[in-house]
Amino acid sequence: MSNRDSASPIDAAPTHKPPLGALLEVAGLWWLILCAGVLLIAVLLLRVYGTEVNHIQHARVSLTVTELQESIETDIALGLDLSENRAIQAQLERALAADPALHAIEVVRKDGVALFSTDRGAIGESWQPAVAVAAAQGEQQRRQWTATLGGEAITGVLLQNAFGEVVGLVSATYAAPPSRISLQALRNATPLWLATAAVLLALAIAAVLAARWALKPQYRYLHDEQNTAMAQALASAQAVRTRMDDCITTLDESEASQ
Repeated sequence: MSNRDSASPIDAAPTHKPPLGALLEVAGLWWLILCAGVLLIAVLLLRVYGTEVNHIQHARVSLTVTELQESIETDIALGLDLSENRAIQAQLERALAADPALHAIEVVRKDGVALFSTDRGAIGESWQPAVAVAAAQGEQQRRQWTATLGGEAITGVLLQNAFGEVVGLVSATYAAPPSRISLQALRNATPLWLATAAVLLALAIAAVLAARWALKPQYRYLHDEQNTAMAQALASAQAVRTRMDDCITTLDESEASQ
């Protein structure tokens, strides 16, 4: 008696997709390269942003001292003595209130002694040597000058009478631009960091999709090779099964004839 198993047909396997590990390996490499480029651009933009902010701040301070210069020189041209013009103090207070970035504004004599100042304790005091040197250079070159003292910057202009003689100076003190990227600068650049994070997220998604697209032909080829080998193995197994069935049939017939 023979026991024959019928071979069931094997359907083709579904399309093989690249595994997650391979996708992450390829996409991760691309993503790291792109991230390095994006972060480099972000740092360069941050430096440019900080430079532009410093330029804008300096321009605003320059405008303030220039406006005060014009107003005070007009009073001097009208015959008012610089040290006796009490309206100057109110002008300085208004200019300081108009710009929160300013720390102090003062009018000094030609020798550097403060006549009027928004910091009342500084009235009658002399400038620091570094500031006096910068002011002297500005006077020699007849231009606006800036000195850095500690964490503050001082920008000043000359005050001249109707004959072009220097009778004093007006200066404004504000926070000096940081020599390095500061925490405050990083906070001020929050929109830039948010945009960078969004770009990195988009690049991560694009890298995964690109890796899947790039690996798909390779894995399709490997899948086809695997299916071909499996089909050949099944055909060989079927041939062996057929021979075995023939042998069993022959054996049954031989037993029956005996």
